[in-house]
Amino acid sequence: MMDLESYVLPLFRRQGDERSFAGTAFCINGYLVTAAHVINTESTYYAMNRGYWIPLDFSRWLPQQPAEVDKRGFDAAFYPAPGLKSPLSLADDDASVNDELEVVCWQWRPEGLSQVVTQSLVLDEPDDHCYLRLSTVDKITHGSSGAPVIDNGKVYGIIAMGRDFINTAGLHPLNQRLELNTCWAYKVSQMRQLLADSCH
Repeated sequence: MMDLESYVLPLFRRQGDERSFAGTAFCINGYLVTAAHVINTESTYYAMNRGYWIPLDFSRWLPQQPAEVDKRGFDAAFYPAPGLKSPLSLADDDASVNDELEVVCWQWRPEGLSQVVTQSLVLDEPDDHCYLRLSTVDKITHGSSGAPVIDNGKVYGIIAMGRDFINTAGLHPLNQRLELNTCWAYKVSQMRQLLADSCH
């Protein structure tokens, strides 16, 4: 079984003398990856691995000039880390509707910072070619941004936004709960293209 705690890490932002929890990052061979909006403020960021703080230079994140983060832009950032090895890798193709995947993220819970692994199902997303829409068993909350969406060590996306902000009035209570646990993940095909463009 894969030791996900070693390859999916919490990210922190330094504010003065304090470090505040910012989101989730994960390792693939040669890169640390997160959502672009997690590191959209110029600052010193840290990945925490089993109690050790790893400082990350803001100027090294790719792309160098993040675009506006919205559904027409992108929401992925790559930190070059030559020599970094990981059992995680980018999938060759995007996931399909009804595929079952896992989301692995860090969340701040009453008991403290915890890694959460939750099952997800790919929902239909006819109007958007950049993002997967997922339904998850556990709610995607603050800190989940940047988390990998995986299956058998293959990364199919990055959590970009938790919960659909839709009008659930009139829906059956079960469907309301389903909608409250939906989220968006930036697709692996977009990640690959963004990484290729950034490295030229």
